[in-house]
Amino acid sequence: MLTMLAFTACSSDNDERADAPRFYNVTLTASMGDAETRALSESGNVITASFAAGDKVKVLKSDGTEVGELTAKTAEPSTTLEGTISGTFSVNEELTFRYRSATANYDGQVGTLDGIAANQDYEEGTLTVTSTDPLTFNSNSVTLLAKQSITKFTFKDASTDAAVSVKTFGIAAVGLVQSIATNGTETAGAVTGTLGTASSDVYVALRTSSSSQAYSFTVKDNDGNWYIATKNAKLTNRKNYTATVKLTPLPALTSSDAVGTIGVIGGLPAIVVTISETKKAVALMNVGALCPEDYGTYYTFANRASGLSNDWYVPTQAELSSFKGTYTSTWGAPYGVNGRTFTIGSNSLFLPAAGLDDTDNDPSDFYNVSTFGYYWSSDDPGEGLPICLSFSSEVVNIISGYKTDALPVRPFHALN
Repeated sequence: MLTMLAFTACSSDNDERADAPRFYNVTLTASMGDAETRALSESGNVITASFAAGDKVKVLKSDGTEVGELTAKTAEPSTTLEGTISGTFSVNEELTFRYRSATANYDGQVGTLDGIAANQDYEEGTLTVTSTDPLTFNSNSVTLLAKQSITKFTFKDASTDAAVSVKTFGIAAVGLVQSIATNGTETAGAVTGTLGTASSDVYVALRTSSSSQAYSFTVKDNDGNWYIATKNAKLTNRKNYTATVKLTPLPALTSSDAVGTIGVIGGLPAIVVTISETKKAVALMNVGALCPEDYGTYYTFANRASGLSNDWYVPTQAELSSFKGTYTSTWGAPYGVNGRTFTIGSNSLFLPAAGLDDTDNDPSDFYNVSTFGYYWSSDDPGEGLPICLSFSSEVVNIISGYKTDALPVRPFHALN
């Protein structure tokens, strides 16, 4: 809760227009509000909160425009914030005070409380402008509330009950938020992480709906073994939890395994399929991804095989065509990410609708994310139009793409 707000305003001597940007020096006293807003330290499974000297509080308009930054002066639960707000404001306009960063990204976590504090800790509160000269608000206090929960996951092998030393993880669920833009818009997606030091206890910040739902886990341990699990849970933002997840280890795949068998080959989780009466293994996730719902890395056609090793390869046009024609698929978001689920024996294979990166125009331009899926084949019939698999909610096709576009790759592997 922020208290004792004091604002002073100044403007340029040669510009006194009413609509000219003004600068307001801001000094206020702030506290974190409650013990569940910031992950810094833990005692008896209770996470305590405190500012660190130099912590930032961003100030934004409702459209996401950043108009100032306040800085914590001391490291303690209650501190003084100082900074400048600049811009043009109107009475009844709402300003957002956002702790640590103007945006939030819950992907790429490192599994520790310190990591969450530095990268995923995200709280905000609002105040309404009541006067612009001087700048005053509807209250002399504002409460910063956490936008996520924090869970300490303990991972165990379901077959032995032994602790699993986790190196990477991927978590997916309906309503799981991957990022929040400056204007508050949320983007759904899987949350993944890589630990610097492998551990069976993994701290993860998750923002999700408060309804009970199934969470999907994909885990790799420090020895390269893969595990999967699902667990039903109800997580409420601003709360802290402990949870034990029993993981199913994935066995090694061989040519004797039945179609639809899930296991590991060439260091990656995969499923056995039949392509033109020949058994193949198809990876459960895209190249560069840590779980099936993760989009992974986008590659231009020239670089499509650069992320592959251990005899994994980019499928041919014939393999993609045969695969498309052999198995039925449905459009949906089983764990909160749109894509197509192909039914294979008693199991299934999910391809997320990751869209593409139009690197010909702008390396940061992504198109049709969540509405279309595009996956490279290895074939190029010429004229700069190589072949790819394309799908939407309505159709699955084999089409021509552009070499300069960057697409995901879903690799294949021979079964011997």
